[in-house]
Amino acid sequence: MLATVKNALLPVMLSAAITAVAGAQQKAKECEVDEGKPSEVARAVFSLQVAQTAKPEDAAKNLRSAIGSLEKADKSKNPVGQSFELGKTYVMWLAQPNMPVVTTRGAVGFTQNATQPLDLVVAIDSAFGVVEKAMPECVGQTNAWRAQKGWVTMINSAIAQLNAEHADSAELLAKRSLVLNPNAPYGYMVLGNLAQKKSQPRQAIDYFKQTVDKSGTDTTYGDLKRQTLLAAANLAADAAESATGPEKAAYLSDAKWGYETLAQDAKAGNFADAARSGLARLASASGDTAAVRATYAQQLSNPSAYGFQQLLNAGVTAARTKQVADATTFFEAAYKKNPYHRDVLYNLAIMYLNGDRYSKVVPVVRELVAVDPSNGENYRLFTIAYANEQKGFNEKIKSYNALAKKAKLPKSIKAYEDSARFYFDSAKGVADSALKYNNIAEAFPVKLTFNEFSSQEDKSTLGGSIMNNTGQSQTYTVKVDFLDVTGKVVTSQTATVGPVAAGSSGRFTVTGTGAGIAAFRYAPLVDVATIKPKS
Repeated sequence: MLATVKNALLPVMLSAAITAVAGAQQKAKECEVDEGKPSEVARAVFSLQVAQTAKPEDAAKNLRSAIGSLEKADKSKNPVGQSFELGKTYVMWLAQPNMPVVTTRGAVGFTQNATQPLDLVVAIDSAFGVVEKAMPECVGQTNAWRAQKGWVTMINSAIAQLNAEHADSAELLAKRSLVLNPNAPYGYMVLGNLAQKKSQPRQAIDYFKQTVDKSGTDTTYGDLKRQTLLAAANLAADAAESATGPEKAAYLSDAKWGYETLAQDAKAGNFADAARSGLARLASASGDTAAVRATYAQQLSNPSAYGFQQLLNAGVTAARTKQVADATTFFEAAYKKNPYHRDVLYNLAIMYLNGDRYSKVVPVVRELVAVDPSNGENYRLFTIAYANEQKGFNEKIKSYNALAKKAKLPKSIKAYEDSARFYFDSAKGVADSALKYNNIAEAFPVKLTFNEFSSQEDKSTLGGSIMNNTGQSQTYTVKVDFLDVTGKVVTSQTATVGPVAAGSSGRFTVTGTGAGIAAFRYAPLVDVATIKPKS
């Protein structure tokens, strides 16, 4: 199986900036809410202006004053203007320190029904809903107000709960955030992630589609949109593999939509590369090899012009469709750019095996186990390479022995027999090596695997798990060096995993800070020389 460690795409926390309220006051030309009548509305506008720059205690006084003015206003005169000011006042109340989301009418300044509960989220949506229904051209204005500090805090909390695996809390907060700000994409993104965690692909894809739709063309949401498109497409492609009939067709359509949208995005970068790999996957599933090769034709014509990740992705695409020569070209080019990367070393070794280039396998696997020494599957590659080299040597032995039998001259007979003996000794050596590494692979007491290696600016995160194959509980220390493309150590980190029960696994995550991190290696968890064959 090819190495395809995933780059984790965790949601980025939003920045809360209540100063954005000032920007929200700037009216779009087509939105002209009358904020000057009746006089109570005008007074509320003034109170809100003062509250924006006042200290919290003074702001609260002005917000109560605004509510008092709006409560006294004639509801039949300018209901849209009154609702607009009321919605803004609720938004600013929600931004005040220690203000609960559910309070009482009296707490915000109402004198009528003062003890009645007031849900500020629902109240904001209700007030702005009046404006949006009467003046759809003002949705941009109301959206700007909906997206203030109260909403930012709420959606950040939803994302934090999602990352902490607190599904119920994340769902509640995400749905509440959509009441407060239904036209922002983040709430749908959280719900999509939750559905995916619950193995509900159809619901997850639908939420991801809404995330993309609400992102629109706003460049602020560019990476979120691309991330979500890829997540939706990958999820749909996975679901299609086990689906049938109309359900399978629907999943395939969703996957194609996501991949094609990304592939056509000139600014998508690595997302576009991943999308092209996805399209190749779909084409491969349908048996269209020509379509697969078309997805990476440009990279194949000039590999050196592309980045490491692009080459690695293209290589995986080619390998999955058994285009061994193409895949080997890509992995060799990727190796030149980043020779310490665990995945490219593993994949290159696999392609050399598939291409019957066994003498090239061993040096690559030596480099692989230097960076990834505690996974028995790496040592199994030695076994396969040496076993196949033995077959080649045995064929040469057979050939030279046959030539010796046919030869007439004693000198020729001796030369052929000497050659046969040389290859016999070589065959014995590689057979011994094949047996040695097979024993190591079979008896390896621990297995370390990776499921994440991601970089963000000057920070890289490595995540994985350790399987305890012994009969006793174990605690492991993972010492990781983060490397640049030359193999130089940028930074080092250590994680303790365990105790891990016998036959169980434990997870770990380490983060390295520094510029230029491109690969990693870790100290062996066990001395290979001490591993004894299974009895």
